[in-house]
Amino acid sequence: MSINIGKAQRKALSDLEGFASGDIAEFGVVAGVLEQYGALLQENIAKFADEKKVTASGELLKSMASEIERGKGYEVFRLRMLDYYDYPNEGVKGVDSDRNAPNSPYQYKTYGMPKSGIDSLKRYITSGRAKISSVRRDVALGIGLEKKGLRSGSKKTLLDKQANTMAYMIKKYGIKATQYFNLAFEETFKDFEVVMTESVGADIVLTFESIKKK
Repeated sequence: MSINIGKAQRKALSDLEGFASGDIAEFGVVAGVLEQYGALLQENIAKFADEKKVTASGELLKSMASEIERGKGYEVFRLRMLDYYDYPNEGVKGVDSDRNAPNSPYQYKTYGMPKSGIDSLKRYITSGRAKISSVRRDVALGIGLEKKGLRSGSKKTLLDKQANTMAYMIKKYGIKATQYFNLAFEETFKDFEVVMTESVGADIVLTFESIKKK
């Protein structure tokens, strides 16, 4: 996908029917360009997330939504995602080791993981994408769940043991930094300044021409 200023300009002009203000055209074009950047950013995030293998459940990518906020004299682009999007991006230091993400601002402090996290790991394992060949020892049995009541008196299946072991290893060694989001952002906005200068410049010409015709 490429950014098409002409497309944004045509849309802005069609939206101008019934209006005389050049400002509406100007900000309409900017909004149109920002919308294209929003779509391109989501495409690149999905691409790099897939390349870096950070799309385990798919929920992170499903949560993406962009919006344009218009104010008096400004337009703001926002991308909304689940708040843990930056963990696989910057990585997370483990309880006992920071080798996977030595420069990360995040770090696990305990081995506990909520039931929702364990359930997510189970889905990941059953999808066939998790690399678990065996459970050598029951080192993580019961460690993955935060509440003791959830693990007492229950018989663990192989899937339970695998999920708990994976949770233990994640917390112990942390999450590897992938930079998937940073790469997507850089790829998307590498020509942003040039494109926006061209689009706003075109808007200014359009505004001046409208004023001269009056």
